[in-house]
Amino acid sequence: MKRFLFILTVALTLVSVFSVDARKKPLIGIAPGYSGASVSTLGRAYSDAIIRAGGIPVILPQVNNASMASEMLGRVDGFMLTGGVDLNPAYYGEAIWNETVEIDHHRDTIDVLYAKAALESRKPILAICRGEQLLNVVLGGSLFQDLPTQKPGDVAHRQKTDSRFPTHSIILEENSRLFEIMGRRKSLEVNSLHHQAVKVLSGKVDLAAYSPDGVVEAYEGTDKRQWLLAVQFHPEQLVRADESWLALFKAFVKACR
Repeated sequence: MKRFLFILTVALTLVSVFSVDARKKPLIGIAPGYSGASVSTLGRAYSDAIIRAGGIPVILPQVNNASMASEMLGRVDGFMLTGGVDLNPAYYGEAIWNETVEIDHHRDTIDVLYAKAALESRKPILAICRGEQLLNVVLGGSLFQDLPTQKPGDVAHRQKTDSRFPTHSIILEENSRLFEIMGRRKSLEVNSLHHQAVKVLSGKVDLAAYSPDGVVEAYEGTDKRQWLLAVQFHPEQLVRADESWLALFKAFVKACR
């Protein structure tokens, strides 16, 4: 009888432990912006979207070398790159195109370190707007520095309306992860808050969506060992008015478990 009770106790303990692990929420490391070199800044919509999707957002600290970036990412389960000012074109071998290009050398250094560390570790990655552009460059691609002058078109890529609401459509590739996540819809309505965009798409990713004027709106990694999805628009804003966009963040958080 005592042996039976001992085995039962051990079994119940194991069930309890594994149940707790199963419920454990993944930690999502988020690359913030900076006010000068001392204050980290992050729009609340990013962390709110992760929380609603079942994850725990963690603002990543400033780092100054690859070893530190790798160590920080070793403590989280997934990595998110966020929006912000333009990436220095020197990273893809170009000079600044015109006066519209606004760069932050401090943030560029930190974001690039984290992006490289995330790729090396094969942590799940979700990249948004500037994050999508930066990740493409880290992977060997390049950017249009100013769409109105380098790739003029009919789509309003820098809307002046409320960012919770869409301003143009995008077309999804039917073999893409984004197509599956968003309910196998061939097109979506998105917001648009950028003047830069992917020019040459990295050979290490696949196109997932584009706008009617041909601008890359999403891509995903080709390495099946890593969940990687990057979008030019801002789903963290769209989800505030349209619950269907929560599917994107839920898919990311699920990949981080």
